[in-house]
Amino acid sequence: MKILQVPANAGYGGMPLHVLTLAKGLAARGHEVEILCMSDGPMIPEYEDAGLKVTVVPSLGRRMRRDPLMALRVIRFLRDAIAGMEPDIIHTHGPRASFFTGLALRGNRRSLMVATAHGSFSQFTAGNEDEYGGMKRWVRNRQYRYFDSMMSRAADRVIAVCEATRNDLVGELGLPAGKVAVIRNGIEEHYSNDDVMLAIRREFDCGADEKLVVFVGRIAFHKGMVFLVEAAKTVLAGAPRTCFVAVGEGPMENELRCRTSVIPLAGRFTFTGRRNDAVDIIAASDLLVLPSLSEGLPLTLLEAAMTGTAMVASDVGGMPEVVIDGETGLLVPARDTGVLARAITRLLADDGERGKMGAAARRLWEKEFTAGMMVDKMEDEYRKAIATIGSPPV
Repeated sequence: MKILQVPANAGYGGMPLHVLTLAKGLAARGHEVEILCMSDGPMIPEYEDAGLKVTVVPSLGRRMRRDPLMALRVIRFLRDAIAGMEPDIIHTHGPRASFFTGLALRGNRRSLMVATAHGSFSQFTAGNEDEYGGMKRWVRNRQYRYFDSMMSRAADRVIAVCEATRNDLVGELGLPAGKVAVIRNGIEEHYSNDDVMLAIRREFDCGADEKLVVFVGRIAFHKGMVFLVEAAKTVLAGAPRTCFVAVGEGPMENELRCRTSVIPLAGRFTFTGRRNDAVDIIAASDLLVLPSLSEGLPLTLLEAAMTGTAMVASDVGGMPEVVIDGETGLLVPARDTGVLARAITRLLADDGERGKMGAAARRLWEKEFTAGMMVDKMEDEYRKAIATIGSPPV
């Protein structure tokens, strides 16, 4: 098959990394795969290093606000690029990519369009509602609902990365249940040797008799880092020999750096910025914590499961599909710093329980979340779409 992957952006994050894993897996099976990215970014060299042909759409964002004709140029660019490749499948990732690709295909459908929803409008608004006032919150909610609706109409098939996202699309948006399939994210195996993990713990001044708690993700409100910072004060009161490390960057980074620069967090909470060795840092840790307010199915949890690391996470989105409460980790209510602190303290205090959870998480990854399984299911979904829908009308 000729398959065109269309990610909404090329920044560091779960969605572009998902596209890289999927595209590499499909190409390894003999499919002709290209990337048509809606913006430039640091993932472009990663795609190219994997041997994938990459085309970048002219930039959007603020330029579009100043020049409404930019949208028409983007649609024309997409139409020409798609016509040049003549793919069997166009697979979009993210509402913006789906919206513009759908417009570009109007009246000239020679390819089937599959759209992956990495989250939903309700998940987005749940995680960002505190950042907006009442009217802006209402506008944002309607905006994202509209984009999800347009994505769903344009696509021949919709892929949800978890059951929670599928339930939103079918239950709240009203998509036909038969149009939406769940294909959960998968990641490739990565081995972290003992020397690498020891060097990481030394880098963060975390000794053999200390515990290392790690957060990996965007330092933004919806990831719940502000609640982890508050919970850390309680954890340190009972377990003062605990090191906290936050891997990532984002709009709240400077504010949270300031909050953690004073007692009792001073010297116990490190912000690393963006790192290329995040999986090794997770492997070197004693516990991964992800207190998000909203999620689809974050790759960070899959990385923790793959490395055999126990987890504490919020009971939102698709996270309960990886963090099985009491088995692979502990689930806590979002925004509850008291329960979050108790869950972290409980696992740090019990090496045996934490080890059993890490081993169970590894088994779950092997059974449900490998890259090969994800590619298998996506390949089957493409073939099913072609067999049941056929070639779109010209």
